[in-house]
Amino acid sequence: MKINQILRTFIGISLAFTLYACEDPIDINLDKGESQLAVDALVLVNDGPATIRLTKTTPYFENGGKAPGVSGALVQLTSDKGTVYTFTEVEKTPGNYLSSDSIRGETGEVFNLSIKYNEQTFFSTSRLVRGTPIDTLYQEERAAEFGNEAGKYLYFQATDPVGPNDFCWMRYSLNGQNDLRYNRLRAAFPVDAAFNPGAADGLEFIYPIRNSINGDKGYLVGDTLAVELLSIDAEQWRFLKEMDIQLNNTGLFASPIANVRGNIFNTDKNSKTKAVGCFGMARISRAGVRIK
Repeated sequence: MKINQILRTFIGISLAFTLYACEDPIDINLDKGESQLAVDALVLVNDGPATIRLTKTTPYFENGGKAPGVSGALVQLTSDKGTVYTFTEVEKTPGNYLSSDSIRGETGEVFNLSIKYNEQTFFSTSRLVRGTPIDTLYQEERAAEFGNEAGKYLYFQATDPVGPNDFCWMRYSLNGQNDLRYNRLRAAFPVDAAFNPGAADGLEFIYPIRNSINGDKGYLVGDTLAVELLSIDAEQWRFLKEMDIQLNNTGLFASPIANVRGNIFNTDKNSKTKAVGCFGMARISRAGVRIK
């Protein structure tokens, strides 16, 4: 056998053993950390009773299903005009706290959230912003172009009010369900009609945002699409952007995972008990269409 054949054989055997060794499972005992209070409190005004969701955090690598709901908390929302809203836990849904009435508010009004749980008090503040309504939502027939198939697509239009820093979150649902498939109905985060503050103040939303309602294939006849445009404050926008980065933090050059910074704080600055999550007041505009 020639020398180069011997070398190739040796390298092949060594590589096979290396790959086999890489398949051996490695068990690592990780510190689960302390479970924390998690707050999901995006409160819509003039939209019926509001819901605030309280849960406990679970270890990152634990696949145990949904996070457990937190019961027995005292949840209140107070405006700077003195109006107090008390949220009552839903009996059959632990961790869901429902207001007795629709939350009312005016642009610029400040709301304070208070959560008393397990002898600790947590608080947060949010200022109600002005709304950005949906102007138009209708279907149109498009020819095949830029890798997209010919078919029925949707035209979405909204115009940013004149003035800086209007933050919005767009949510979509297809046939009554959120569509989470890649490159389909993915949430966009417009700021002043674009993706960055001040980039397109007072203008119609830029095309990438308007077209984010579509994928690379058209809709089917009978499909029902609903669009929600939520006007949120800067803190809620920042929280959603960081969460989006973490959810899509994959690939070879992904950065280390980290908790998204929240705006829920313990009133006792010396307490080691912390909370995660975000509170924000929001306005909502809705539009829907059925494909014909």
